[in-house]
Amino acid sequence: MSDIVNENAEQHTLLLFKTGGICFACEFSDVLKIEPSADHKLTPAPGFPDYMPGTAELEGVVAPVIDTSKRFGLGSGVTGGRSCYILTRIDLDGAKNAEAFERFDRCAALVDEVTGSDTVETLLPPPSVNAESYSRYLKGVYTKNGETVYVISPHKLIGE
Repeated sequence: MSDIVNENAEQHTLLLFKTGGICFACEFSDVLKIEPSADHKLTPAPGFPDYMPGTAELEGVVAPVIDTSKRFGLGSGVTGGRSCYILTRIDLDGAKNAEAFERFDRCAALVDEVTGSDTVETLLPPPSVNAESYSRYLKGVYTKNGETVYVISPHKLIGE
């Protein structure tokens, strides 16, 4: 069936998180570390896009920070006392504007909260709405307990 994204029939082990009240996930294989945002100083970086408030030192490396709420167009920014960084690997091969971020091999996604984990075998293709929707950052979707979970591709968050 061509409508189902089922990469080699392997399971997807996912980290679940919320941003703007919406449930998202990313592959655990892309996650390097999860850190409370309050534990790290955010340093503004001139010339970064609005959705990138700066950089943070995580794992001994300076990583660009992506405010997922702003990136997904869900509001003015991540809020709440439980916000955290999900440090992820990024692969910029084929990404638009990749040369602007080529020195980074990881990014820190700022999210409202990490809510758990899940394992799924089948992802449905992301909805195709328009160029402004956050679906362009997705690798697939699935439903858990009646709620849609949007599975992101970290490398699509940066370099566009």
